Amino acid sequence: MAPNRSAINDTRLELWACDKAQEIMLREGFRLIRSARSGSNTELRETSLMMARAIAASLVEASATSRPPAGE
Repeated sequence: MAPNRSAINDTRLELWACDKAQEIMLREGFRLIRSARSGSNTELRETSLMMARAIAASLVEASATSRPPAGE
């Protein structure tokens, strides 16, 4: 029995989400650590916002790519 298309798409989305989360944490998490070490509240706040924006952008991207094509 072949896996259904939905299960395959869910698996791909899950793999993409894990890769994206790792990418964001490596990039933005490192910046956040550096900001925390600097002791500057302004820099820490700005870096936190950058991480939040990256997460929000990835959620929008996931939402756009996970929708089935029109007519399906």
